[in-house]
Amino acid sequence: MKETLEYFGVKSLIGLAKILPKSLIYKIAEIVVQKSYGKGSKRENRIKKHLSYAFEKEEKIEKIYQDYLWHKASLFGEIALMLAGRFEYEKVVVNLQEAKTKINDLKTTNQNGVIFLVSHYGNWEFLAQFFAINGFAGTLVAKEQKKNRLIDEKILQPYRRAFGHKVVKREGALRAITKILKNKEGVGMHIDQMIPPPNGVEIEFFKKRVYASKSMAQLKLKFNPLIIPIFAKRVGREKFEVMILDPVGYTASNIQNKDEKIQKMTQKYSKILEEQILKDPAQWAWEYKRWRKP
Repeated sequence: MKETLEYFGVKSLIGLAKILPKSLIYKIAEIVVQKSYGKGSKRENRIKKHLSYAFEKEEKIEKIYQDYLWHKASLFGEIALMLAGRFEYEKVVVNLQEAKTKINDLKTTNQNGVIFLVSHYGNWEFLAQFFAINGFAGTLVAKEQKKNRLIDEKILQPYRRAFGHKVVKREGALRAITKILKNKEGVGMHIDQMIPPPNGVEIEFFKKRVYASKSMAQLKLKFNPLIIPIFAKRVGREKFEVMILDPVGYTASNIQNKDEKIQKMTQKYSKILEEQILKDPAQWAWEYKRWRKP
């Protein structure tokens, strides 16, 4: 029953997003966020606890948290508009020509496939569709949403495929990714999720021990694809800088032990995300249980 109610709630929000002024959509999103992340809520306590791993001063943590609430409301409103077909994917990009040029370059310099290092930073849903709209549709590796399969199967997955992307479940995705890279195509893989052993390896994230998927490092060693970190950095509501960073060529070549090599490479990938988060910490999903132990 709860799953069905949540599904129809999302459907109703999408329906409103088709007809209401954008300002009202964002106002609704702000109300939802304040209700879900308000003073004393479990989400507030968890997020501030996680922020304390990276920042010491309480006033700084409070400032980041308030900025995070604004970002979260913006993200919710934008996704509602995206699902309603009212989002202008190119007009929102402040460095449009630079981003288009880099995407076109990837089409020609890509010899062994591309793994896009992605994360829950900025507006990652928009970022995926921006690449597809500009001729680089690929494959998205997504965690199966077990808490609400209706929303996942009837709303999210069809939307993610709408511009040409394919979607594969995270469980058992390696075989599909191998085929993708052999075909010189692209695949997006998140680096900020807790993946337990044996598929995960222990690394450090904001000075705390966490587990991360070792698949990206394994694929780099086996097929030598380009590893390209990408971010949709928010510079305003419905305003983004599409960041396409230089390829990460690091393979820990000075280390002979394969397990240690994979651990060092995975640490490198996570460090890239950490450095980006520190530049604008309010844009990363701090409520995610990144530090959960398996």
